[in-house]
Amino acid sequence: MNANTQYKPYWPETVIFWGAGATQGLGMLMTKQIGNVFHTLSGLSNSKTNQVDIATIQEALPDATNKIIDELKDFLTIIDLRQSDTKREQARNNLGFNVKRAERLARLYDWSAVIQVIERCPGINAGSLALQDLYNLLDMHIKSQNGIEVDGEFITLDRLISARRTVDMLTQLFHAISYQKMIKDDTSKHIYRQYYGFAKLLADRMKREGLERARKGNLDSRDFYLFSYAVISMNWDPILLWLIFNAHREANDSAFRPNIGMPPQPMKLFNDLAHFMAVRKVNGGTPGAWFPMNETAVQRLNDPDHHTDRRVRIGKFYFPHGCHGFRQCPKCGKLTFYLGNDWTFDSDSLFPPQIIPSLSPKKARSTEEEKAIKGGVYDAVQCTHCGQITEAHHTPLVMQTNFKGGNPSFIEEIQSDMKVALEKAKHIIFAGYSLPTDDFIYRSILATRHNMKGAVKCSVIGYSEGAKDKWLYDKDMQLDKPQDNSEFIKTCKRVADIFGKKNVRGYANGIPNVFLKNGQADNRKVEEMLDLW
Repeated sequence: MNANTQYKPYWPETVIFWGAGATQGLGMLMTKQIGNVFHTLSGLSNSKTNQVDIATIQEALPDATNKIIDELKDFLTIIDLRQSDTKREQARNNLGFNVKRAERLARLYDWSAVIQVIERCPGINAGSLALQDLYNLLDMHIKSQNGIEVDGEFITLDRLISARRTVDMLTQLFHAISYQKMIKDDTSKHIYRQYYGFAKLLADRMKREGLERARKGNLDSRDFYLFSYAVISMNWDPILLWLIFNAHREANDSAFRPNIGMPPQPMKLFNDLAHFMAVRKVNGGTPGAWFPMNETAVQRLNDPDHHTDRRVRIGKFYFPHGCHGFRQCPKCGKLTFYLGNDWTFDSDSLFPPQIIPSLSPKKARSTEEEKAIKGGVYDAVQCTHCGQITEAHHTPLVMQTNFKGGNPSFIEEIQSDMKVALEKAKHIIFAGYSLPTDDFIYRSILATRHNMKGAVKCSVIGYSEGAKDKWLYDKDMQLDKPQDNSEFIKTCKRVADIFGKKNVRGYANGIPNVFLKNGQADNRKVEEMLDLW
């Protein structure tokens, strides 16, 4: 007689897709807006393609300070091969770069090549630029190992690679500018506090859930230690993770944290990032690492035979497209995750140091970093593993392109774990993520989930002008109504095409309103958002 039983490992019931629409209320640029910034900066909209103009930068980046605008003008001058040696030398002096640093930057980046490629993008004559079109054009030629001709000038393969590197780096810089504006603007800062309130309510929910599950099973079992929700961040910024980290830290340090197990020990909350990555210590005095929790450590800490000062629960958090805080070492190839220098939810150093001085804290933690910064490498972050200096162009990001290349092993590992989480989910929340029609990879993953056993409920959170503060179900949304063509309804239709109309509900009053009541994060509304309906 077979004594074996079914093995069904526990995975979170709820998976949250956290998209660009989720942080739009904080002023973080969405993909469409980034395309507009590149279009304006290129000068193609005002026939100023042959000069780096202050007014053009101000128009493209209205959130940037005058100091940042001046520095960005000088930086773009240095990496623009069309500029005279005199202008480039003046720009180098303004930024404090020595000749060696300026020459290296001019080899790494190529602004003039970016402008020339933009000229070839579809839709440019109609006055718009889609960021995906820019990446598609670059990647199509890079992948085929061919250059491109623009207006009689041939752009070589090596210049196309430098152009792509430039677009990657500037995208990071644009988001860093948005973040700095957000934490310094009173209105945006107030909204940011509402997001932090949401993160704290998530932590409270996981504490209550932990107490309930501790009474039912073993503490070293996935059924106990895994959160019932997981997050897939489709964004490159680390904002939501940072708020959750701070909320967990506050809960873990509280005198009122719950005790569980025998003997009773404090229950603490952490995150599993699906790869055993080194996070540079936030409040450390060296570039040394702090390693977030993973299941190996949790099972050891929660083993009833293991004497410890804590029992632990963890939540899955995925960055399948990478993160601005990631740095892949060019020497050892390992990953360092940078999250700033201060344990405050509004840390002004959350984004890694950027390539211009105003967006770099210039706080060295070692003699190697000090030497690099003095040499003008303002974006220097030392690898926590081998000590090599990394720079902004060592940030591994998966960009929006139809020509997918090979990803670093840690990105592949994150994506693999994420796919299993989606396959096991019973409730999928699309928070500011529109599931665009050309995002065929995620549409395929979700279609596979739909075809597996077990029903899946979907919640779409978006924004539609004049929408009420309530959840809409099947007949309320009228997805068959042809005249309603709002982005919110389009997203609901795309999700319904995969999972069926009866399995889709929507909230059209946007984020953060979905979790707010009277201007504050509200526990009942968070439960309504997350609970399987």
